[in-house]
Amino acid sequence: MPSSLRHRQCCALPALLAVLLTSLLAALAPSAAWAQTGAEADARRPAEVAQVLFGIISYVRWPVARPEVRVCMLGAPRYGAAIVDTPASSVGQRIRVKIPAAAAAAAECDVIYLGSLPDVERELLLAQIIGKPILSVAEPRTSCSVGTMFCLRLSEAQIGFDVNLDAIARSGLRVHPNALQIARRKAPPP
Repeated sequence: MPSSLRHRQCCALPALLAVLLTSLLAALAPSAAWAQTGAEADARRPAEVAQVLFGIISYVRWPVARPEVRVCMLGAPRYGAAIVDTPASSVGQRIRVKIPAAAAAAAECDVIYLGSLPDVERELLLAQIIGKPILSVAEPRTSCSVGTMFCLRLSEAQIGFDVNLDAIARSGLRVHPNALQIARRKAPPP
C-alpha cells in the first residue's frame, strides 16, 4: 500500500471516530423534543433506538473484518421496524438486517438484537454465543440477562445503555473506549 494512502487512512480514522461519537452523543443527549407530548416522543423513539444500535455497532471491531455486518433480530422486538427501515448508507458501513426463523441461526449473525423472549429461550441463545464474536444488544424494557453485552435503557429524556464488560471480553470483540465512556453516563434523575 502506498505510504500516502496509508497516511490518509491512518489520519482519517480519528476524524471518523469523532463524527461517529458526535452522532452517538446526539442520539443519547436530552433534547427539547422530549419535552413535547408523549405521543410525539413515542413516535420518534424507534428511530432513536435504531440510531443508538447502529452507533454501538460502529464502535465495535470484530477479530476478522466484516465486509458487511449481519444484524439478526430475535424474539419480539418492539423497535424492529425502525431498524429494518434504516438505510445502511446512513450508518456508514454495510449492514444487513434479517429476522431468522429460529435462535439456532444466531451463528450466522454478527449482531443479535434481542426483543422480548421467554427467559429460558434467552438463556439458551446467550449460552450459544458465549465466547463467539457476536455482539448482543437487548432492547429496552426486556430483561437484561447476564450474557448480554449492551442493554438499552430508556428514560423520558434520553436513550442510554449499560455495558457488560465481562461478556464483551469473552467474545473477542473490541469496543472503542468512547462507547464505554458513554455507557457510564446515567440518565438524569426524573
